[in-house]
Amino acid sequence: MGWLNKSSECRLQYLMPGVDKEKMSRSYEIHPRPANFRAGWSLRLIENGQEAGGGVFPVEEESAAAGIAWWNELTEERRAHWLMMAASAMPAAARHAYLLAEAYNDALDEAEAWVGAKP
Repeated sequence: MGWLNKSSECRLQYLMPGVDKEKMSRSYEIHPRPANFRAGWSLRLIENGQEAGGGVFPVEEESAAAGIAWWNELTEERRAHWLMMAASAMPAAARHAYLLAEAYNDALDEAEAWVGAKP
């Protein structure tokens, strides 16, 4: 899902167009996890051009009942949205797309908090 793959440099350049990325002391990268691992995201925290930490944000496995309950609570509009995001007509794929987006948002929240924290 390429729509989720954003780097902090792109985001920061969008939010602060005059910022020179070479002068930023902290940044991050969020990448999809390799195919041989559970779906999710890998976070790299970068300080002064060097990796300074990171984390893994996998899509959590859950019961089919939890996915069915999630689907049943959605409006038709939200169902259509998540089916479109999954590029599938299967509710299970829509749920996976939702969980993948949630994992990405968790990684992004942690990354942005780290970038904003004083060194």
